[in-house]
Amino acid sequence: MHSTVQTARRILTVLIVLAIWMTCLPTVYAEPECLPGVTTEMADPGYWTARSKDPDALLAESSGIAARNAEILACEECKLKDLRKEYPSFDGEAFQRELLGNAMTRLAAYLEKGYYNSEGEVLEYADMDKVLTSIGSAETSPAQQVRYGICTALTNVRAVPSDQLITDTAGDNDFDLLQRSFLRVNEPVIILAQTAEGDWYYCDSLCVSGWMPAATIAVCADRQEWLGAWDIPDEDALVVTQGKLSLDQSNVNSGASERMLTMGTVLRRVEKDAFDPAVTNRAAYQNYPVYLPVREADGSYSTTIALIPQHYSVNEGYLPLTARNLLETAFSMLGDAYGWAGMLSVPDCSLYIRNIYKCFGLELARNTTWQSAMPVRKYDLSALNPAEKRELLDTLPVGAILFFGGHEMLYLGAEQGMHYVINTVSTTMDPEEKSPTLVRSVVVNTLENTLRRSGNTWLEELKLAMIPYMPAA
Repeated sequence: MHSTVQTARRILTVLIVLAIWMTCLPTVYAEPECLPGVTTEMADPGYWTARSKDPDALLAESSGIAARNAEILACEECKLKDLRKEYPSFDGEAFQRELLGNAMTRLAAYLEKGYYNSEGEVLEYADMDKVLTSIGSAETSPAQQVRYGICTALTNVRAVPSDQLITDTAGDNDFDLLQRSFLRVNEPVIILAQTAEGDWYYCDSLCVSGWMPAATIAVCADRQEWLGAWDIPDEDALVVTQGKLSLDQSNVNSGASERMLTMGTVLRRVEKDAFDPAVTNRAAYQNYPVYLPVREADGSYSTTIALIPQHYSVNEGYLPLTARNLLETAFSMLGDAYGWAGMLSVPDCSLYIRNIYKCFGLELARNTTWQSAMPVRKYDLSALNPAEKRELLDTLPVGAILFFGGHEMLYLGAEQGMHYVINTVSTTMDPEEKSPTLVRSVVVNTLENTLRRSGNTWLEELKLAMIPYMPAA
């Protein structure tokens, strides 16, 4: 009995000592992780700037950028629309039938495949019956006139006029097959049709067409007012050069209160004599006054004055196109979420690249297929072996765009024989587990250590490289 008691006491003493020792151990917190082959230092744009030969050298003059824009706009495969050309009247009845037919075909395909709604339930026709009815019963004219609109908030572009989510994986509500893109605040649109209730507009924009919530679009009185809203000379413009920013709350100026602006947004600066502190209820010290588009209660366009704090990354006019500016702009979104087709108010891979280059005044096409068709300096990598691809990559500048099927990335450079990119990516393959990893963030990664679902490295899969600010060779 005595021996048993002593043993129990020893065990208790050991447990007490162990408990005290455990409380003395330092707490281990989760830190920002890097993908294989990437160090913490590489997550800083300064790391890559220091390795650039001349980071402040101008890579393209504004005249060269304007020339590239004209060439891309003229390229049919790039699918950009020249909004400055006047739209003639058109057969609205035929156009409505086309929209209805497209929606029916798309939804029928999703029903046949057994896709899911936002509740994780198998999609049923009833989920979309109201949408089709709304398209089909809208008023039209055989000589329809276009209307001119301005986005007053981040505007989702949808395949059909509905917020209903359709996904191929039950419960994955960060993926939506109906999402096409988003448009920034102050982007122009041409309104071609609307639903019967008037709550959705079908619009053309510069880079994408689709259904857009009417609540995010202000209708201009005429084409002249519309052009004045967005066709802003460089010297009058303020450009947002970081991923996104939120304006301060205001109980006085509701039109500007907590408005979110995203990278590449271009707003007209307020002339000093035109600034009215009564609108903002604040002086403009350490702020940039800008005109912000507003949708009035009747849907019409107007503006209010907003203040953008000086600490945000914004620029008076477009940024000079240098390696330093490219890197700092791209890295301003490091770690931000990946948004399929612009879901979640964040870009997908092609919109990420498009928004970066918009900060320099360059207008790229919208998606990977259309961008890869742009008539700019290109290098076909599809027939090269990995060693040949590495050799070519070593000649490319920071900011070159690299492509493989369905994805694109921004080239950073080489370090100790490895080649690095920054991109917003949905999925990679775990090299050890050989299973998909939902990255869904803006990350830095190597081409040699990152795998696709096929099991091939990104380097092996590379098909195309381009320098979007240089003319075709």
